[in-house]
Amino acid sequence: MNQSEEHRGIFAGEYDRLRSMVSRGMGVAENVGTVPETILQCIWYDQLIQSEALALADGRTLRVVFPGWWNQTEGPDFRDAQLEIDGSFLTGDVEIHQDLAAWRQHGHHQDTRYDNVVLEVVAAATDRSATNTTSQGVSIPCLALESVVDGDLDALAEQIRVRDYPYNVPAAHGECARLTALHGIEPVVRLLRLAGEWRMLAKARELTERIERAGEEQAIYESVVAACGYGPYKHQFRALAQQLHYERVRQLGVQDPFLVEAAFLQLAGLLPESLPEESGDVPHFRRLCTLREQSLRGLRRLPMKWDRKGVRPNNYPERRLAGAARFLGRTAKPGLAEALDAIWQEESAPVARRRAFEALFPSPLGFWAEHCAWTGNRLPKPTAMLGAGRVHAIIGNVFVPAALAKARQTRDRAFEERVFGFFTALPQEPGNYVFKTMAPRLFGNARRPRFTFQMQQGLLQLYNDWCRFNPRCGACPALSLLKLVGESE
Repeated sequence: MNQSEEHRGIFAGEYDRLRSMVSRGMGVAENVGTVPETILQCIWYDQLIQSEALALADGRTLRVVFPGWWNQTEGPDFRDAQLEIDGSFLTGDVEIHQDLAAWRQHGHHQDTRYDNVVLEVVAAATDRSATNTTSQGVSIPCLALESVVDGDLDALAEQIRVRDYPYNVPAAHGECARLTALHGIEPVVRLLRLAGEWRMLAKARELTERIERAGEEQAIYESVVAACGYGPYKHQFRALAQQLHYERVRQLGVQDPFLVEAAFLQLAGLLPESLPEESGDVPHFRRLCTLREQSLRGLRRLPMKWDRKGVRPNNYPERRLAGAARFLGRTAKPGLAEALDAIWQEESAPVARRRAFEALFPSPLGFWAEHCAWTGNRLPKPTAMLGAGRVHAIIGNVFVPAALAKARQTRDRAFEERVFGFFTALPQEPGNYVFKTMAPRLFGNARRPRFTFQMQQGLLQLYNDWCRFNPRCGACPALSLLKLVGESE
């Protein structure tokens, strides 16, 4: 072998080693022979373990009915797992670690988000008598993977392609995917559209109940503000809207749009009395403080806590409240209900109507377009307080059901058809965790259809109604319906 061939052999071997490290998700800081948590998660999700005679570290028997939904956000690794321990069935979360020490190192023993963990899975348990506890002091059973895999754990890890998980492996497919392979995607598409329509009518019914108690504008206003808060702050934002009634907000908005922002931030405890000296002069802060002193003296702060763990700075509550305040200020003069109704009554195509709704929301201007908090560096470029995805979610999840509620209350069939035409034409929202999980569950390896907002709503409805707590598809009504649709074609 000549020198160049020898070098090629060395480089090829080195490349194989690096490629193996990448495929296993290994970083340079990993110890040799240590299986990364990502690989352990894949093993648990795909249940690449013995199916019978499983034993926990404390000797109790374990049967895995369902490993859980792989959580791609903050919190436990797997949600809503279904397990049987010593004959007792339980549902809860599963956390994956390399060893038992990681539980306390990560602070899970003090984190209430991990209080529903019913099983900790580790690569190896050196001390079988050791256990971890939740913040409530509840002991958590432990399963050591090295004792339940066939063969060597490191050898198994070498066979796993991390990039396929969690969506592109058979474990992600449900019974619907099998029926899709038999009958094509059309039956599933029909089911999604039907479920999406049902979901929107259910939202309209909920909003109707709130309208009957609080009035039309107050009900829509509460829903808009809650939607601006989305997941982490949804309930707190709704509480703010219920405390600061719409009529007062409208008065403030007509007087000075920035008064709405000052009121929201003051009520939420997010408008401090002063800023640190090193912050320098912040004109927008001075402006809101002046408005507070002049017009909002009697407005007390609510006892709210704003947990920012896992929240992107662009979504901090100050920015979202400022965006909501700006929207409410822009619609204050005609009133929220009238501003929306004017757009609904226009004779325009769905795209033009959607753009008219979008125009009600603020463009990225002012202090909060360049900052995420009162202190800290500027953003690299101006960013809207309410991004396009959040605006579209408000249009679809608030404006549409509010209009449907009104159409049904007034028995205006033509208006209802107009709203439904708009609803069915809305484009899909950015995919979230449920969407990414459910798409392969329904369609498997089949080519997926072009999703719309209506189909996404249907997918969420199917997940909440059937899939979340029935992951094994047992006696699922959706399956029976799909079979009928498939056989009728």
